[in-house]
Amino acid sequence: MTRRPDFLSFDVTGGTLGALRWSGIDGAPTVLAVHGITANGWHFDPLAHQLSGGAHVVAVDLRGRCRSHAHAGPFGLRAHASDVATIAGHLGEPVILLGHAMGAFVALLAAELHPELFRGIVLVDGGTPLTLPDGDIEDALVASLGPAVARLRVTWPDRVSYQTMWSQHPAFTDGIGLDLQRTLLADLVEAPGGFRSAVSEAAVLIDGRELLLDEHVRTVLTRRNEPTTIVRAPEGMLGALPPLISDETVEAFPDHRWTTVPGTNHYTLLLGVDGASAIAAAIRNELAA
Repeated sequence: MTRRPDFLSFDVTGGTLGALRWSGIDGAPTVLAVHGITANGWHFDPLAHQLSGGAHVVAVDLRGRCRSHAHAGPFGLRAHASDVATIAGHLGEPVILLGHAMGAFVALLAAELHPELFRGIVLVDGGTPLTLPDGDIEDALVASLGPAVARLRVTWPDRVSYQTMWSQHPAFTDGIGLDLQRTLLADLVEAPGGFRSAVSEAAVLIDGRELLLDEHVRTVLTRRNEPTTIVRAPEGMLGALPPLISDETVEAFPDHRWTTVPGTNHYTLLLGVDGASAIAAAIRNELAA
């Protein structure tokens, strides 16, 4: 197993997407990982190391993000799902599909389109029907995503200032280690006057509207008959209540396999040791099943 991932590219409709691949041992199965709405493939670095070579991890940068930030679109979760299915086909064998936050919806849509490409699904703090917003959709998007959207509009004078912003984020009160710093800094691209996030605000707003308003997207989990593994955090994006997936939602979907990881929030569930360890355990259980 390599500590650092390899960089891959995949041809999809309308362009090329970047991806990362953490190699496992020879003969290991493959996990295809799909990130959240303002994230990128580097966010699966902690998970790849928790799997300790027991699986290859391929993490795609979705359209409009990180190494795929130059893709002109169209955006939207159906386009992302089609891309994920295309990449799964290139990998040559049925894979475990892992989706975090928005990526959970993308994973479910991809599996709905091409179930033969996937041997199992693990959802992380996402995929369950979202509450419809009251009032203006743009205000609802900004309110639901919090500082995640605001940072897309900022030009940071240097990498240190961007790192400082994350270190002060309420989700990371326990601090940010060197590995996590590298993961977060992978989001930056050079811009006039400094650096900006390699995330297209247009892509985020289009994807966000679909998450909130598109009934087919919102209800994709309700159409899935197979029991699905879902790992959730007890706290939300700002490191406090409410969680993104409520206790009431868990009760509404009793046929799925639920794991709640104490002491985590929406970010640290994926980026922290305890959360990544729990997700790795869920993947191992899925492989064993």
